[in-house]
Amino acid sequence: MSLYKNLYFATLVGALAGLTAWGASSLLLIGFGVQRRLWIPDATMACVLGVLLAWSILIYADRVAGKPMRWSSLGWALLLGAGSAALAALVIRQLQVRIQVESPALFRLAAWTLAGSLIAMGIGLRWIKSNRARVLHTYAGGLAGGLAGGLIFTFLGPHSPELCQAFGLMLTGAGTGFGSALSPALASDGVVQFISSGDAQAQSKFGRTGKQWLLEFGESYVLGSVATSDTGSRFQQGADIFVPDSLLSPRHAVLFSKDGRYFIARHPDAGGPAGVAKYVLRVRGKTVTTSQELHASDDILVGRTALRFITDKPKS
Repeated sequence: MSLYKNLYFATLVGALAGLTAWGASSLLLIGFGVQRRLWIPDATMACVLGVLLAWSILIYADRVAGKPMRWSSLGWALLLGAGSAALAALVIRQLQVRIQVESPALFRLAAWTLAGSLIAMGIGLRWIKSNRARVLHTYAGGLAGGLAGGLIFTFLGPHSPELCQAFGLMLTGAGTGFGSALSPALASDGVVQFISSGDAQAQSKFGRTGKQWLLEFGESYVLGSVATSDTGSRFQQGADIFVPDSLLSPRHAVLFSKDGRYFIARHPDAGGPAGVAKYVLRVRGKTVTTSQELHASDDILVGRTALRFITDKPKS
């Protein structure tokens, strides 16, 4: 996926999550009959936004990276989204106690900005080990989106509070989504691109689209012929780079980064003398027995499927 398409769709996913959060939190507040003068509505909205926004952005990020949806992604979304939203709710409560009476406009602006930035920071912590710049970009996106939403709600809210609230949450979500997608898109660490396959199913699935899987430093990717949803167990890893080639092992190879370089290695399931003889894994026409460094435009043959490694980084 191109830079602009990725940013567009990530922004759209965030905005839709914000709109959904507005609708869901409004229904909850109506159902429980919460008084609008209390701080609970703001806290409820922050918590719903945090969970939905984290879930949407992390699932979308996995999809762009070529990874299937996993229970771990849902767990991270719940943990990071709910945790950061709970912190945002506490901040909102303290702001209400301290400054709402004296300066209601400042309270609204500060509450929106801090809530958006804290929720975005919590989501960004998902990549703290693999891409710290992504944490900062996600935080900055949430900060900008929350500030924009706060300005709209502060100055236009008295005229149409519900509409401005919905639009403000959409801006907060859009900013967070944009920030989360900006760092990996700019980094251009590497891409595995589908070229062609002698297997009819693989060719039919990816031949027209030229499927690409985005790679990020600090992450490892299993390449194989079985998707996570087909493993029969949520604890057994499927293929992040899924290619339905009948001559591929379910877990055929592993792509990983080390010291700023990318490598491909045989998965233990396809290793050893028997695995080398049975399962084809070649880079630049040479059989890979253990692992092999990848360079720009390297051709990779797995089973009957031709792939290509693409990167902007020059050979070391």
